[in-house]
Amino acid sequence: MAKFIKYSWILVCVYSLGSSVVNANEALVDDKYSLKADREAFDKLRQNIPDAKKDENDEKAFIDQMMSDLSKSPADVRNRFSKIVRKKREIFNKDITKQRTSFQKDQKESREKHSKELADQRKEFSKKKVSSEERKDFFNVIEGKRKDFFADQKEKRDDFEADLRDRRKNFEDYIRSKNDEFNQRHRDYVKLYDENKKLMANQKKQNQLKAIEQRKAIEKEYESIRKKEPTILEPGTEGQ
Repeated sequence: MAKFIKYSWILVCVYSLGSSVVNANEALVDDKYSLKADREAFDKLRQNIPDAKKDENDEKAFIDQMMSDLSKSPADVRNRFSKIVRKKREIFNKDITKQRTSFQKDQKESREKHSKELADQRKEFSKKKVSSEERKDFFNVIEGKRKDFFADQKEKRDDFEADLRDRRKNFEDYIRSKNDEFNQRHRDYVKLYDENKKLMANQKKQNQLKAIEQRKAIEKEYESIRKKEPTILEPGTEGQ
């Protein structure tokens, strides 16, 4: 029954939060880097909720789930959160490295192809009988092509690195905001954890006192029985 009430409350929150319009472009990071709870069980129930609002709800649920078990110490909760953040950062860094490696490989292959094309053009030109003026014009064209190519490559490389910097900044801004949110929630969790710990200690103490009182009552009952004079049965009267 308790679980039913808990999940019903979650569904109500999901629908109420989903009623507002959210711009999907506000997301700072790709879905694979976000800190979200696994909400696949609710997907069919959330079909009419914008994707950005679903992500926001899932991220809130992620932290809610971490704070839901008061038997976990605050240190354990923080360690779990930090571990997940580290894992997301590792995934992000690996993706960035993979994309940079692929970009550099493409540029290298493009340079090699361009250099071969220019070399072939020079080779073909060298077979012709031309004037010094024509030769000068030809090599000026070749040099212009070379400079334009490398300038274009540099521009693409600068754009690529600028995009990576923006993505890293967005990722770090996102993680920073989640850290701030976690820290705020964690302070509340510490208070709840301490209160619950005191409550459990008091409950344990009350149970111990109750057990002592029960033992005393039993001892008192048997004490009155022990004080009674024993009834001595006459020989042959047993079973009569």
